[in-house]
Amino acid sequence: MIDATHADDRRRMRLRQDALLSALLSATVLATGLLAPAQAAQFGIVVNQVADPLMSGLPLPDNAPTAGLFSGVKDWPMNAIHLAMMPSGRIVSYGTAAGNPGVQDGRTFTFWDPSKGLGQGTTTYAGIGGVNSFCSAQALRTDGSLMTSGGIFDNGNDKGSLVVRSVPNGANGAFAVTARLANDRYYSTMLTLPNGQQLIMGGSYPYQGGWADPQGSIDKGLMTGMTPEIYDGTQWRSLFSAKSRDAFGPENSRWWYPRAWVAPNGKVFGISAEKMWFLDPSGNGAVTAMNFKEPQRNANSATDAPNVGPVSTAAMYETGKILQVGGNSYDNGSGFLSSSRASIIDINTGNPVVTDTNPMSVGRAWANATVLPTGQVAVTGGSKFNDRAGGDTVLQTEIWDPKTGRWSVGASGGVYRGYHSTAILMQNGALLIAGGGAPGPVNNQNAEVYYPPYLFTTANGKTALAPRPQIVSLNTVQLQHGGSLQFELTSPNGLSQVVLVGLSAVTHSFNSGQRRIVAGFSQNGTAVTMQAPGSANVAPPGYYQVVAIDQKGVPSPGVIIALGAGVAAPGPVAAPAVPAATAAAGGTTGTGTTAGGTATGGTTGTTAGGTATGGTAGTGTTAGGTTAGGTAAGGTAGGAGIPAATGQWTQIGIAASRVSIGADGTLVTLNADNRSAWRYVSDNNWVLLPGAFVDIAVLSATSMYAIGTDTNVYRYNGQNWTLVGTNAKSIAAAGGTVFIANGNNDIWLKQADDNTIAWTQLPGKALKVAAMNGNSLWHIGTDNRVYRGDRGGNWVAVGGDAAEIAASADGSVVVTNTGSKLMWRKTGDNTVGNWALVDPNFKANAVTLPSAQRAIVVGLDRNIYRW
Repeated sequence: MIDATHADDRRRMRLRQDALLSALLSATVLATGLLAPAQAAQFGIVVNQVADPLMSGLPLPDNAPTAGLFSGVKDWPMNAIHLAMMPSGRIVSYGTAAGNPGVQDGRTFTFWDPSKGLGQGTTTYAGIGGVNSFCSAQALRTDGSLMTSGGIFDNGNDKGSLVVRSVPNGANGAFAVTARLANDRYYSTMLTLPNGQQLIMGGSYPYQGGWADPQGSIDKGLMTGMTPEIYDGTQWRSLFSAKSRDAFGPENSRWWYPRAWVAPNGKVFGISAEKMWFLDPSGNGAVTAMNFKEPQRNANSATDAPNVGPVSTAAMYETGKILQVGGNSYDNGSGFLSSSRASIIDINTGNPVVTDTNPMSVGRAWANATVLPTGQVAVTGGSKFNDRAGGDTVLQTEIWDPKTGRWSVGASGGVYRGYHSTAILMQNGALLIAGGGAPGPVNNQNAEVYYPPYLFTTANGKTALAPRPQIVSLNTVQLQHGGSLQFELTSPNGLSQVVLVGLSAVTHSFNSGQRRIVAGFSQNGTAVTMQAPGSANVAPPGYYQVVAIDQKGVPSPGVIIALGAGVAAPGPVAAPAVPAATAAAGGTTGTGTTAGGTATGGTTGTTAGGTATGGTAGTGTTAGGTTAGGTAAGGTAGGAGIPAATGQWTQIGIAASRVSIGADGTLVTLNADNRSAWRYVSDNNWVLLPGAFVDIAVLSATSMYAIGTDTNVYRYNGQNWTLVGTNAKSIAAAGGTVFIANGNNDIWLKQADDNTIAWTQLPGKALKVAAMNGNSLWHIGTDNRVYRGDRGGNWVAVGGDAAEIAASADGSVVVTNTGSKLMWRKTGDNTVGNWALVDPNFKANAVTLPSAQRAIVVGLDRNIYRW
């Protein structure tokens, strides 16, 4: 339970960690441990599995498993300039009058029931006099309603708000809010804060704010949105000390729908054109601004154009990690060649770290970025030059994968969707894409569905719907932060992740509601116990889809739950049914979480890599019995070839010092007496490998890394050992990344899984190292604290008093205590110290994790045990 979010105050962090770890690593079991079974296989709230016409009768082209698929374009009652998903599962849209897609009018609301199919199941309601929500801000409230604030004038008022009910009451779909804003709020952004209140920021006087004459706009009183306001449920309150020209001023259209998120440190982080900023909403507020990138400008190519401005799009795809992509214009009428560039902004430390990732294949303005349950980001729509259609239209989808940083080109939509287009994730895992225009080269009174590649597979050489997990029942739909949710799952392909995805609220190329949080979980058969985030900073109170993702990366349909104190139940519990042809019952295996976290680095030291090439480590001799093991890498198979867990510790080898398991299930141990290496065949049956080593890290049967008794680093290709480095004492590997601590406790990273000697030093000092994946690195520092970082270092303290460490690829970390040798486990590739005692009766000298539900350890008796 270590709070490392305030990394800028290291002294306070250390004091708090010392106090908490003293309690954490006591003899008391604080929480369910690594291997504890779930409580039941059937729970009291049954999910109503509703037939899904959106998944019925789809054409199945050969490229659907790699590109996905678009439906045909269907009529929609209006131009859906605003879209939001309600806790009832219905989707609400507004922005033009029904039947008038080119008229700017936010006084009509359409509700759609996706279970009726696209083009069916819509109901339209009139709004409230005195409130015109065209180009307003929107946010879900904790009572299940959608609040819209600001917009344009109606009967002389542009400072009103209204509340849209999750389920309309007869002919009444909305009601007015008595309190009025202090300022005009045209093109503002609104968020729900960790305390459940709404924060609105940015915007201007309707149609009048401008980048062309910044000071003139201010002098004329048009830049009314530079002072944020908070709604406490009864009235609006201005944050006068948070007035900011850098964050919300006229320059470069910073005021235009600022991209903003609640940050892990409890503040609000935002991007406004070329600026980044943190807003502290406490008291009278405060804003701290910093530079992001150069402002919009003329560019000769899409890769030269800066990815900034209101025509860009952005999404928080993982806790504290944001993808900012495309853009490069001031507004929908004046601009430049669109940008294809993309950047990752990591805000987990309180000091934003900006890293460019690979660009899209084409520049886009006015695209939409939608976070998928898998953590990928789908970018749809847009134009190569501001809001021009014709030859500048971009119809193809592109999907960014955070694991690789690469984009893949997906299927193409049917019509141009630029300015005022929208896209959201639905419960069935597909995207509803709608709107565009008013004004623009098109006025789209239509919608279509994009089906991502994970919904398809190839069977017997033909495309088919992918078999999917299905959440069948739950113990609750109202979950507190830090609480546990239990659900029953059927899945033909196991379980690798459980995620929470915030319900969408999107307009003007920004979805302020979506965020993806990977949750820790444990599993026993069909019963899964999910751990909710412990902080409302990570998951603001509100409504989330719970999605289970199988070992092939296929998500279940989402089930909507309420998260946080005082959050109302979402209503009838329902989810789209998995098509009968692809459904399969049965248990699942594997567990995990991912998220993120970075901070300040440490010191530097001496080199790790050698200059020699070739060579082998030599051949070892047999000695002293058999052994078994595993290390940090973990595998999606949960340890292929290792018998299934039996709910107890089972001895599988003897006389061991180290263990390591690869992603393919290859398990290797080192003999405690002569350091020889042995590969697991079956329980208490091992095959000798050449060489003698003090530590080992297995990627696969044909790629192992080990530290010889001469401290050199060697790579094994399945036949021979080759020298690839020197001066090492601890080694780990995962996802093709090799990671060592050398004899001087310096930290070094090998850039590729090959026989070259090419190492990069990272900041910091380490006694032991572990790797969760290629960009999630862990170590025990010389102070015996546990640190999480990435390929740039960026270490954040997560725990302390540790002697050994291991990590699994699906998001679990286990350490042993320096004194007691008891094992402690945290779930989540993040910097939240949610440690739990594994087993108060079992101690270990070394550990490896095939998955978050399996462990292979060397006990104090030097025997090897598996769970």
